[in-house]
Amino acid sequence: MKAATWSWDDGDWMRARVGRHGGDMPLALYCLSALDWYVSRFPLPLYWLDLAQELVPYVADLGFTHIVIDEALVGQPETGVCRFVETCHVAGVGVLVHRPTTASSTESEFLGWCQRCHIDGFEEDGDSNWAGGCRLFQSETTETSLTLYRRPQWRLASADYLALAPASRCRRYGDWVAALTPSEGERGLLEQMPDDRSALGQWRQTVHGDDWQRFAALRASLALMWALPGDKQVAMGVELGQMLSEPWPEPLHWPLLFESRHAGVLRLVADLNRFYVNEPAMQIRHDGHLGFEWLVDDDSDNCVIVFARHAESGHASMICLCNFQACVHYQYRFGVPSAGWWRETFNSDSVFYGGSNVGNGRGVTSEPIPSHGHAQSLAVTVPPMAALFLRHENWLGESP
Repeated sequence: MKAATWSWDDGDWMRARVGRHGGDMPLALYCLSALDWYVSRFPLPLYWLDLAQELVPYVADLGFTHIVIDEALVGQPETGVCRFVETCHVAGVGVLVHRPTTASSTESEFLGWCQRCHIDGFEEDGDSNWAGGCRLFQSETTETSLTLYRRPQWRLASADYLALAPASRCRRYGDWVAALTPSEGERGLLEQMPDDRSALGQWRQTVHGDDWQRFAALRASLALMWALPGDKQVAMGVELGQMLSEPWPEPLHWPLLFESRHAGVLRLVADLNRFYVNEPAMQIRHDGHLGFEWLVDDDSDNCVIVFARHAESGHASMICLCNFQACVHYQYRFGVPSAGWWRETFNSDSVFYGGSNVGNGRGVTSEPIPSHGHAQSLAVTVPPMAALFLRHENWLGESP
C-alpha cells in the first residue's frame, strides 16, 4: 500500500502544524537511531509498529515535542512509515527525519515523500558554511518551513570549561560567557550532546573530577541548556546519563535506571521539559536579546553565572543561576530586576535528581541592597555544581 491510499487519523495534528511550528512555541527534540533504540527492547528484525508502541509513550512521558529519527525510516515501505508517523501524531509527538548531505534522492523527491508520509520536517548536517539545523514544515504541505539553526558554540565552550580543573576555570570564564550569550537574527537550536556515540562516550573522560562531579556537571549543563534562549535537542542516552557509565554500553542500557544517579538524570530531563513548556519566560523570544539579561557575568573566581529571562507583560520573570565549582557559596548576593519574593522552582542539586539537596527551601526575598546595577538584590545559598531557577512571585516580598 502506498501512502496515497493510507486512511489517516492525524487530521488534528496536521491542521495545527502552523501553530506548533511557528511563533515562540517551545520545541524539544529527541534524536535517536531507530535500530539502536529498537534492539534495546526487542530482538531483530525491526518492526516499526513495535518501535512506535514502546518509543512514543516514553518520549511523550519525558515531555519531548518531536523525535528526530535517523535515515533508516527513509526508503521503508510507506505503509509502515505512515503507521509509525500516525501513532506519533495521535500521541502529540512530531516526527523529523535526519537527511544526510549524501542523500541519494533529489530534494523534490525527498520532500514529496515527506508530504505523502506526513513527516513534519528534517534535520540537515552542517558544512563549511553553517553548523546544520532542522527545517519544520508549517502547513499540511512542505511549501513553508521554520528553520532552526544549530548553535554548537555554547556546548563546545561548556565542554572546554568543564574539562579544566576548577582552580583553572577562571581563565576560560570570559570565553564561556561569550558563547552562552544569545545572538540576534536567527532561532537557535541548542543540543546536548551531539548525536554521536563516540562523543558521548568521551564525555566521562572529558569532564574534570570524580563521578559525583561528573553527574552534577551533567545535571547542571542540562539545566543551563533548558534555561538559555533557544529550542532544545537531546541525543538518545543522554536522558539516562549513559555517557557517565563505564564501560560505555550499547545501544541503550536500561538497567542503568536501577542506579539512583542515572534515574535522577531521567527525572531531571522530564521536569526540565515540563518546566520549559509551562513557563512563558523560558520559551518566549527565542531569537534575540530581548527577554535575556545578564545579572552576573564577571564572577570568574567562583565560576558562577546568573541571568534573567523576561516574559511579556503579565508573566513572571525567571532567574537562572549556575555554579560550576564543587563547593557551596553561602549568602551569595546579586542584583535582581524586581523586588519581592523569588520562589526556588528548580534545583539540579535536589536529592530527587541524585544531588546533595543544598538549596533555599521555598525561596528568598529581595533586600534593598544595591548590587550589579540593581536597587534590589538577593542573598542565596548556591549549591555545588548545580543550577537554580527562581521565579518572581510576589512584589510585597512575602512568601505566598
